[in-house]
Amino acid sequence: MRRFPYLPLATACLMTWFLNLTAASGATTTFRVEVPESTPAGDLIYIAGDFQGWDPGNPAYALTEQPDDTWEITLSLPDGIPTQYKFTRGSWQTVEKGPSGEELPNRTYTPQGTETVNHVVASWADIQPSTITGHVESFVYAPFLAGRRCWVYLPPDYFQSTDSYPVLYMHDGQNLFDQATSFAGEWQVDETCELLIGNREIEPIIVVGVENSAARCDEYTPWIDTAYGCGGGGDAYLQAIRDVLIPEFNLRYRTQTGPANTYMAGSSLGGLISVYAGYAYDDVWGRIAGVSPSYWWAGQGMLSYAAAQSKPATLTHFYQDMGTLESGLADLRAMRDIAVGQGFLEGDNLLSVEAQGHTHNEYYWALRMPDILRFLIDRPAPCLGDWDCDGDIDLVDFADMPTCMTGPLGGVLDPGCATFDFDGDTDVDVEDFAGFQAALTSN
Repeated sequence: MRRFPYLPLATACLMTWFLNLTAASGATTTFRVEVPESTPAGDLIYIAGDFQGWDPGNPAYALTEQPDDTWEITLSLPDGIPTQYKFTRGSWQTVEKGPSGEELPNRTYTPQGTETVNHVVASWADIQPSTITGHVESFVYAPFLAGRRCWVYLPPDYFQSTDSYPVLYMHDGQNLFDQATSFAGEWQVDETCELLIGNREIEPIIVVGVENSAARCDEYTPWIDTAYGCGGGGDAYLQAIRDVLIPEFNLRYRTQTGPANTYMAGSSLGGLISVYAGYAYDDVWGRIAGVSPSYWWAGQGMLSYAAAQSKPATLTHFYQDMGTLESGLADLRAMRDIAVGQGFLEGDNLLSVEAQGHTHNEYYWALRMPDILRFLIDRPAPCLGDWDCDGDIDLVDFADMPTCMTGPLGGVLDPGCATFDFDGDTDVDVEDFAGFQAALTSN
């Protein structure tokens, strides 16, 4: 008869493991949550996490409202194992957001026995205060992509002038101007335009943000990517903008037309379709910006497509960028090399930016927006002699003239000092002072 001298020890070890596992699975955690006053009466609060398949509205994970207006749920979670979760009102469209409506990383917590965890929900994705700066309006034109909404930023002087303006068409319109409509944070395009136009760093411009839809994967890509099972509708999308939206927009608003005055920008897949538009439809869009463009799509299809083309005839400004913490820098550099080989001059009509420490999200795209617009959009012509461009050449303007004179005969002309270069010799000097005196006398 064979004996197993270690069987009692093995049995004891097995029992210890089983008891530890049972204890781990029996840890009790109470999540207590404060919600904002904007939370609609009657809505339930849910917890969604990796412990329940990230279901945002599972009835088994609905919290219970307490007499002090907090919400609670008690769950049995594995002790000592980190878990991730977020709070919702039943869907991902109503997920919690940060104090300014910003996207939040998943909450994390490691259960330790019986504990209560307190949280505060700052805001909800679908209930955000408007952050619009300046004048932004929207419209729906039924023939355009089955009534796709467009948001329109109009420059500060639009209603006080009869001027016409160049137009920048952008994708993911919900995210451009307003935290209240954004699903992932806003680009602050309106704030940036107001600032740069007000400082006379860019000429006044109209920006059109085209709403995205469930068809984003198809509309923002020129080719099918079999790994994702979608794509290839980019041409139809761009042709709808070209043939349906732009003609209608030109009827509704005072626009400058033609590729010299029609621009396009977008990020991620929106950056991909913008760069594609610059190559495939240069007779429509003459200036483009691919922000963190998804050049990896369909096996680097954009790189192959561009490499087979010559330099687009009317594409005068080509901007592309990427954060150094993104994974596509090699593709960005390859696209830069293709463009340079076609005759683009880096630092002139081509700007390729590698943004140090930036990752792939709206927060960093908003940070880069000022430089994107400075490259895409021209500076306004100087108001000769009129430093503050108020229509009068007066002593207020004279007070600023000495700052543009670096010596007895002046110096190298700063762009902001062009207003005092009366004789056009790129130098502000005594001859220009005489010109200013004459202009001041005549006014």
